[in-house]
Amino acid sequence: MGSREENKLIMEQRIFDAALDLFCDMGYLRTTLADIAAEANVSTRTLYKYFPTKESILRKFGEDNIKALRDFAFDLPQDLPFFDKVLAVMTQDYKMMFCLFDVSYILHSAHDESGVLQKFELRNVLSTEAIYRDMLREEQKRQGVEPNTLPTLCASVLMGIYRQCTDLYRFLRRGALDPDEVRAYYASHLDVVWGSLMSALVSEPTKEQKRILSDGRLFGSDDR
Repeated sequence: MGSREENKLIMEQRIFDAALDLFCDMGYLRTTLADIAAEANVSTRTLYKYFPTKESILRKFGEDNIKALRDFAFDLPQDLPFFDKVLAVMTQDYKMMFCLFDVSYILHSAHDESGVLQKFELRNVLSTEAIYRDMLREEQKRQGVEPNTLPTLCASVLMGIYRQCTDLYRFLRRGALDPDEVRAYYASHLDVVWGSLMSALVSEPTKEQKRILSDGRLFGSDDR
């Protein structure tokens, strides 16, 4: 990588870090692009070259987190029980998405006539669901199961549990984070469905499952 490209990456990261600092200190809604430029000690013209809107900064935050979460998921020890792998990914996802600043609040309170934030949220949901899908595919291979489309459906179930538990935990605990408590909370819900989920994973899709799975509008994480 040449020095010019390196300098661009350094500048982008500098502006990005300044923006996140301000989002934490002032809140997303109160922070302006001019505030970010001043914090990063750059002109607004330079800022616009890298991030023309606050939403573009938020989008980078989501994309970076998804990449980091995928790397985390597939760097877990191979001999770790699959149940524990799923719990580890859920807990790590919570830490990354809600412990810096409240992304959910931003998504649901910001003015979004253009639909940018809605697209951001959907992209992150489907990208995270795809991580679970790929983990489930690997588990199918480990158990010697002929690959099929059930990892897509099972991933949707895991994502549903994650989102429900995450919302409840945040609202009930008001942003507090005890990693062991978060993990136990996810585990208590997973325990209820885990046997059925793993049984489904090693089975052939039923006729009804095939019909549902054939509708690509409902399973945007699937890449078939």
